[in-house]
Amino acid sequence: MYDENGIFLMANKSGAHSMGKEPAELLGHSLRDFFPLKLAEKQIELIRKVISTEEGLDIEMFVPYGGKDQWFSTSLQPIYGHDNRIRSVQVISRDITEIKETQIKLEHALEEKDMLMKEIYHRVKNNLMVISSLLNLQSRYIKDEEARGIFKESQERAHSMALIHERLYRSTDLKHIDYGDYIRTLTRDLFRTYVTDPSRINLELEVEDVMIDINTAIPLGLIINELVSNSMKHAFPEDRTGKITVKFKKDEDHYILEVKDNGVGFPSDIKLGKTDSLGLQLVTSLTEQIGGELELQRSPGTTFCIKFKEKGIDE
Repeated sequence: MYDENGIFLMANKSGAHSMGKEPAELLGHSLRDFFPLKLAEKQIELIRKVISTEEGLDIEMFVPYGGKDQWFSTSLQPIYGHDNRIRSVQVISRDITEIKETQIKLEHALEEKDMLMKEIYHRVKNNLMVISSLLNLQSRYIKDEEARGIFKESQERAHSMALIHERLYRSTDLKHIDYGDYIRTLTRDLFRTYVTDPSRINLELEVEDVMIDINTAIPLGLIINELVSNSMKHAFPEDRTGKITVKFKKDEDHYILEVKDNGVGFPSDIKLGKTDSLGLQLVTSLTEQIGGELELQRSPGTTFCIKFKEKGIDE
């Protein structure tokens, strides 16, 4: 127990022995007599704060004392006298040095893990961009337009995954990305790639900035890549004009993705579950992978709607 000037009024054996003293050796002495001035002043400041506010404090305190760094979990409580005024402050400290040292080691380990994860994301992004570039270079030697288109589609798929890893590398959250921002970047990149005359097709985005787990973000990104690029390539033939709309939002515990165009419409003879199109097979398979439901509306234009619930860690 201390008075407002940090003078010892009472000390038990445990407290005194932690300072290498007996209780009687502390009584009547100031904190300044036993601790470095800066540390003693800090403790006295806390004591006076309790007295002035009449409220207790619970803090963790670092104490470099006797050549050893120690951590204490400390509770300071006001003690009232007979006149109902605060006359002293009771201080109870628990040595948490081992706990704190373990915590610090874990924090350092987590920092190292985060750095390694960032490096991995960075390298994966770079590797995917190299693959995309190689596909682009190789396609220049292909004369067949259909085969060249396949290379271009593969290039865009690699690019869509690279964008996610780039965002994870730049983010403080290594498990989630801002999906609204990702969709805006991806669809605009696709627009520049596939739409030679921007005046013909209008791209509208209605996307919310929600955080998505990486395990969902990558397959969902590939789905968006397939649906949007498919609209840009096939919905507006022969210089037709039109609009492509991409919507993404969270509705309670579900997410809803909608890719819509007012083009020529989805061919009536093609069924989603039975098609030779690799892109549509990917969309169907990846929708199942994220536990989603895929709905196709053929008229007017074409609308793909995917509703899913983000899986938890256990799932």
